[in-house]
Amino acid sequence: MIIITLLIYNIIPIINDIFSNSVYYTFLTDLWIINSLYALISSIVMSKKYGFNIWIILLISILFVPTMVIFYNTSALIFMIAYLVLALIGSLIGRFIYIKKNK
Repeated sequence: MIIITLLIYNIIPIINDIFSNSVYYTFLTDLWIINSLYALISSIVMSKKYGFNIWIILLISILFVPTMVIFYNTSALIFMIAYLVLALIGSLIGRFIYIKKNK
């Protein structure tokens, strides 16, 4: 999960460095849509499979820090908080599914 998360968070900024013409649009798509959906969906999947675990939530949000330091600046810190909240919501949804599945 760690490698996949780092790939998801870093692949679009790396592509932006290679093809700098579309930086603005992919920047918005990456931070607002792709990473947000990944934080939500991955936490649902992990919590559905293993139950609620705070480490999943922390891992998903903390793994954005290297991307933020390398490709963005500290103004992207708000996105780390947003990914934390989305991972928490996803983990709660996954926990609900996990409990229903194991009844």
